[in-house]
Amino acid sequence: MTFFQSKLRQLTAATVGALAVMSATPALAGVIDFESVAPNIYGGTEVITQSGYNLTVIDTPAAGPGGTGFAGAIGDGSDPFLCTVAACPTGNASQFYLGVNDGSLKVTRTDNRLFQLTGLDYAFLAPVGGLGGYTYGQLTLVGELSNGTNVSYAYDFPVLNGQGYSPFQTLSLTAFGGNYFSSVTIGSCLFDGNGGCTSPLAGAENQSQFAIDNLRVAPVPEPETYALMGLGLGLVGWMSRRRARAARTNTVVNTIAA
Repeated sequence: MTFFQSKLRQLTAATVGALAVMSATPALAGVIDFESVAPNIYGGTEVITQSGYNLTVIDTPAAGPGGTGFAGAIGDGSDPFLCTVAACPTGNASQFYLGVNDGSLKVTRTDNRLFQLTGLDYAFLAPVGGLGGYTYGQLTLVGELSNGTNVSYAYDFPVLNGQGYSPFQTLSLTAFGGNYFSSVTIGSCLFDGNGGCTSPLAGAENQSQFAIDNLRVAPVPEPETYALMGLGLGLVGWMSRRRARAARTNTVVNTIAA
């Protein structure tokens, strides 16, 4: 075996290893669907861990997590007794997260590295049943970049149906999902009637509420993984070209000899 063949095999193995690193953590790249967590209620600063991510419940979005109030829950959409006062969303019979009482939810990786949020399913959790068929506010997303700056987007909640329930809808986060975040905070706000959307809304405190499910997340591979893969693929390409040139030379020599 020549020196180059030996190195080729070594770096090909390294390339395969790099690709394995990029795909060997399916818990980090996939969907947070809340199915592996038992239905429960949560106060501020409590943490839900699923699929390699920490979901920290925030009960006082204006001042940071205080840890003193009921702010979230995981519920089973097939349970007819899930909501006794509020109007639970429709169109989702699986488990999902409920953000209540002006609360929000902060998403981070358990290893504190960067990730993307490329989509999710969402609905409005109406504070009472029987509201008119309007949209009452927005789902808010605040992503923190690695340099500490924030990227913010807001999406109108679905219009309530004739019975005052919000249907679940799917959001494809095309622009927001193109960023690499250290954390993403998901919350909600209510329209104030003057063109603004506020949480908490004066006179309607504890009524900014939301439901989310199927958060589509992906980790950002480390730079050294890309570098190793690039080096290996580069050498594979070089050896392929070298073999092609050798094959052409052999063809010419054999033709002349004939």
